[in-house]
Amino acid sequence: MAYMNLRLFFDTFLFPAAFVICLHAQLLAQGVNIGIPPMWNFPKKVYQAGTQNWDAAQDGRGMMYWANNEGLLQYDGTRWTCLPVANRTIVRSVAIAPNGRIFVGAQSELGYFSPTANGVLTYHSLVSLLPASQRSFEDVWDVVFLGNEVFFRTNRVVFQYANGKIKTHQPGGFLTAMFKTSEGLLVQQDFFRLLKFQNGAFSTLLEAPTLKSALTGLIPWYGDTLLFSSLKNGLFFLSKGRLDTWKTPHDELLQAKRVYASSALPNGQFALGTSLDGVIIMDRKGRIFRHLTKKIGLQNNNVLSVFNDRSGNLWLGLDNGIDCVVLDSPFSSLIPDGDLLGTGYTAAVFKNRMYLGVSSGVYVAPWQAFYNPEASPFFHKINSSDGQVWSLKVLDDALLMGHHEGAFRIEGEQASQISAEPGAWTFVQLNESFLLGGTYTGLVLYRKEGKNWVLDHKMEGLNESCRIMVKDAADGSVWVSHPYRGLYRITWSPERKSELKVVFFNAKNGLPSDLNNYVFQIAGKAIFATEKGLYRFVAKSASFVPDEDFNRLLGTAGRVKYLKEDESGNIWYATDHEIGLLRVNDLGLKKEVQKLVFPELNGKLVGGFEFVYPVDDQNVIIGSEQGFIHYNAAPAFSADTVLQTIICQVSASGVHADSLLYAGAGMSSNAIILKAWMNNLRFVFSATDFKNPGFVQYRVKLNGLESEWSAWSAESQRDYTNLNPGDYTFQVQARRKDGLESQIESFSFRVRPPWYASKMAWTLYTLGFIGLLAWFLFWQQQKFESEKEQLVVSHQQKEEIHLREVERSKAVITEIQNEKLEAEIRFKNQELASATMHLVQKGEILLTIQEALNQILEKSTNPAVKKEIQHLLNLLNFDAKLDEDWEHFAFHFDQVHVHFLKRLREQFPQLSSNDYKLCAYLRMNLSTKEIAPLMNISVRGVEASRYRLRKKLNLPNDVNLTDFILIL
Repeated sequence: MAYMNLRLFFDTFLFPAAFVICLHAQLLAQGVNIGIPPMWNFPKKVYQAGTQNWDAAQDGRGMMYWANNEGLLQYDGTRWTCLPVANRTIVRSVAIAPNGRIFVGAQSELGYFSPTANGVLTYHSLVSLLPASQRSFEDVWDVVFLGNEVFFRTNRVVFQYANGKIKTHQPGGFLTAMFKTSEGLLVQQDFFRLLKFQNGAFSTLLEAPTLKSALTGLIPWYGDTLLFSSLKNGLFFLSKGRLDTWKTPHDELLQAKRVYASSALPNGQFALGTSLDGVIIMDRKGRIFRHLTKKIGLQNNNVLSVFNDRSGNLWLGLDNGIDCVVLDSPFSSLIPDGDLLGTGYTAAVFKNRMYLGVSSGVYVAPWQAFYNPEASPFFHKINSSDGQVWSLKVLDDALLMGHHEGAFRIEGEQASQISAEPGAWTFVQLNESFLLGGTYTGLVLYRKEGKNWVLDHKMEGLNESCRIMVKDAADGSVWVSHPYRGLYRITWSPERKSELKVVFFNAKNGLPSDLNNYVFQIAGKAIFATEKGLYRFVAKSASFVPDEDFNRLLGTAGRVKYLKEDESGNIWYATDHEIGLLRVNDLGLKKEVQKLVFPELNGKLVGGFEFVYPVDDQNVIIGSEQGFIHYNAAPAFSADTVLQTIICQVSASGVHADSLLYAGAGMSSNAIILKAWMNNLRFVFSATDFKNPGFVQYRVKLNGLESEWSAWSAESQRDYTNLNPGDYTFQVQARRKDGLESQIESFSFRVRPPWYASKMAWTLYTLGFIGLLAWFLFWQQQKFESEKEQLVVSHQQKEEIHLREVERSKAVITEIQNEKLEAEIRFKNQELASATMHLVQKGEILLTIQEALNQILEKSTNPAVKKEIQHLLNLLNFDAKLDEDWEHFAFHFDQVHVHFLKRLREQFPQLSSNDYKLCAYLRMNLSTKEIAPLMNISVRGVEASRYRLRKKLNLPNDVNLTDFILIL
């Protein structure tokens, strides 16, 4: 007995202590536990089922299930579905078998859900396997698998289901719990006794008179040791056939609040759900690590079930609702002022105290690795700090506070004013003895007296608000940025401490704009955030140039609003679109910068007053619109990092009706064949990522219609309309915020062609076409013979008609030709008349000139003048040009008058050239007066020429010369 007691002591206490020591490094890596982890609340109005949720389970795809008052409640990460059991009673327990069947226990009902061929979860009751006398029983509170057998527990009976049969066990007494353990199947009887199932029956394993309470949960501890939670008596270890109490400092709390359910957590801790005070999370030292209640986010304090999913999330089935607590999230909330929920502006850790500045003052709490939640509240307000706090700065072993009412020094839990200059924004240390402070209206100088900073005087030279100030270690200058003015570079000398040299910079000095220019300190140097990326200052040219390294990492599309460097050189940043961390990884010979984006922080930082305070390598405090956010930089422990996509539903619609093709549970490997009218499809999908479901994105592709993936989107359904007949495969993939992508989920189907495009229809179409073609050929042959005879007669008739048409066409052509000739003659006559009139006018002018010259010649007495005039008269009498005009005239004249001159020369070769000209003019029916100038002779000369021409032509006196010429 002594040996057994010693062994029990070793197993129960010493080994757990050693185990805790081994876990010590891991527990420290978890960071401080002062914050509130993220929670997702699902009230009844969201999941649309009963209020109470008694048990939970998760299948291989990550789908969550609850035993709910109205049936089996299902959640795929996006949508909720409630499936009732046969008698529609309260479902008390749920468990999922390795083959995927979902076994449930209800009031007078037990059975399982399994998918149909199209994935619809359908309930199969097992009550019919019981004798009629045993079909009325109490609630089934537990479902446990042991090998291929399923055990259902009520308060009086245990049902054993295997091979399609149910066996009833009635060990007697009041059965309060059932567990699967390394010892086998255990059942608690009458509180103090544990029964073990072996050899097909239950027998007593041990009795523990000190228990006196129902066991409510089982937590594997180490080896064969198990930790049980009880409703009213705290925690118990089961080891080597003994059940002993685990004494903790919180036994009274656990007993008073009633532990209704418990679950192990992946990091070695365990969760205890209470009926009166929310959920308690304890570590293996017996300390309470977190205590989550309605006051800090739960929907209510009555926890009916706790379940740790494969991703490490803690699900709480409540008396009214369901909550999900993301225990391994790196982010948690710090609310120093309780229900006031003031905005967080600044923070500092100084002398093992954490100071948080909000809109109502400064709150302080001890800074330590572990906080006992039962000792909360941890924060209390600093005396004399009431009002708006802007900054907290640790400078030379002193903590300074920038406040709306001035500058203060904080010592312990008391604030003392050091300057009444209103609106102290921030502080920048110039050297060991002097400090520069930025205020609402300019700058003030502080000097150090002993260990304290005191106000020296207000500085002249800059009267703008100086909220953003940094010191550039490169040259000791101080930069002040005013978002609506520009940048100020301040240089100060201890020798002339009352004077400031202020140089103003704006867009004229290389900045892209006068507005929204901020200055931050990175690696001791000033870096400037503008509307178009980050810039650095070049002192030689007194101008700003883009910083290519930063712009390559952060881009220039969005405005950088905040930069903060931690002690390791990592840089926190905030832009218009995202908040993240540039983590510098030392790879030996080179350093690699990893960009981490935290969408969880979007919309939570204080606009224009962004604040990040890296306390150490693991802990970062971030100001938010409601208090602060604590970031644990240590890697989070997660049981499952796999992101799984689920096709939840596929439905088809058309002109006739809608049809559910697939409901998400199980799927055949064969493609589904759809009728032609079912060519409008809707695909509904989800991803079982419960940590940040709002940040999951999807992309889809329908092979057979699309060759490229769609863009990533948060949309969790896709519609396709009017699909053509053919084979298709729908593919969907999910992506998490950290870039982790799921495997591709697929769904194959075929759209049949309509009946009029089926193979049978095409066969009929072919046979019909062949018959129609044969009939058509026969009909064409008959028609050909008949038409052949008609064509002979018709040809003869057409020949006659053709000949008549030919004759008519010839006549028309002749008429057209004659009209054309007449038109040409008219045109030539017009041209000839024009040429003739020109000659007539020319001749008249020359004749006039000749007569005028003759008169001048007669009147002139100057011999020289007479000589010149005579020379002109001789030129006028020169007829060479006239001969050239005559040739042109003769050419056109013969074209018009059908070679008249040619025929005249052939009949009367004895005529002179002047005779031919006279004949041509007479043919044109010109008068004697019109002919005279054309021939450059007088009217009498023309008459004489007519007379001589009659003689040469041998015309009788009674024949008119003109008439003879016209008919020639």
